[in-house]
Amino acid sequence: MRSSILGVLFLTGIWALPMASASAQVPIEIEVGAPWTHPHSGITVPSELGGLRRGQATQFAEDFLNIGFSFPSPDGTAEISLYIYRHTNGAVPVWFRQAQTGIELRDIYAKPELTFGVEQYGWPGAEEWQGLRAIYATPNSRQIASTAVVLFSVDGWLVKMRVSSFNKGPEEMALMIDAAFAELTPPNARIAQSPAIAVEDCEEKLKFKKARDAKTDGASSILGALLGSIVPRGEQDESEEGEAATPEPASVWCRDGSLNPTQVAYRANGATDAYLLAIGDSGMGISVGPDAAGQILQTERPDSKPNYSITLITDSRRVNYAPQDRLPSLRRVMEVLNTNQAVSSMSTWGDENTINIQSGALEN
Repeated sequence: MRSSILGVLFLTGIWALPMASASAQVPIEIEVGAPWTHPHSGITVPSELGGLRRGQATQFAEDFLNIGFSFPSPDGTAEISLYIYRHTNGAVPVWFRQAQTGIELRDIYAKPELTFGVEQYGWPGAEEWQGLRAIYATPNSRQIASTAVVLFSVDGWLVKMRVSSFNKGPEEMALMIDAAFAELTPPNARIAQSPAIAVEDCEEKLKFKKARDAKTDGASSILGALLGSIVPRGEQDESEEGEAATPEPASVWCRDGSLNPTQVAYRANGATDAYLLAIGDSGMGISVGPDAAGQILQTERPDSKPNYSITLITDSRRVNYAPQDRLPSLRRVMEVLNTNQAVSSMSTWGDENTINIQSGALEN
């Protein structure tokens, strides 16, 4: 979707910045027995998946930025859940690992056991799209025999499927989720994606020194907000023959420290000056790393020290918080967010975007 900057608003006081979408869960009205196409990703969801009829469809964020479908069996012995939500940060390995954690923590699965390991997985029938798959046995559960999860990134959208069964073992579960995923219709791929690389634990965890709010000025605050409004649109190129072009190598992500099982830091390609703090398993993250605005301005201020930015990224918004004088720890990041030290925010979805800058950020 095309974006343009409508204006810059300078605000007094601190404004509320929710850690989740403000939209309540809203049912999606779909004709019974008819397929439904997501208006932004182009993914078509049929009226049945894996022999199960589509049940409830729900919108978790406005304008179909985060949606979910359930396909329950009439006798309660199986269920397929499908989610499509905007991909604004991180990568498939990060959000797949978060999805695994969501499964592994649920009491109903009673400490599930990963059967085949995390597998690289091509979309059945559309292998240009690459994702990850995990199949679990649940020998300790009285309600579930096996469960599985698959996750892809398609043209800026994450697609996640979860399947659970009361009576199918892991091998049958693998066949079931393959068949169900093959019934989804993805858009044509103009780039054949590189196989996703599953997350491993970082060999060495980040070590932090105490970080404090950095000294900033109006110029860096305004520039930081403007840079945050520039969101890549994921335009793809085709080869001269019109086939999927050669993909870029996949990034290698590792799992660093955590605040709790669902708030976890991930680092790309061994970075030691940046990380992504994933919040839950629905694509919301906090990007922490060298401050881009400060780096640009530093060319004119060679004596200044580099700062580190903290940016909350949701499905439709980016919020910049007070820069830090060194790479902040996970706890320091949450402290800054919880005390609402926001300096600017900007929408990243829609035809007209507004940038908001906290007036106090302009006083230095």
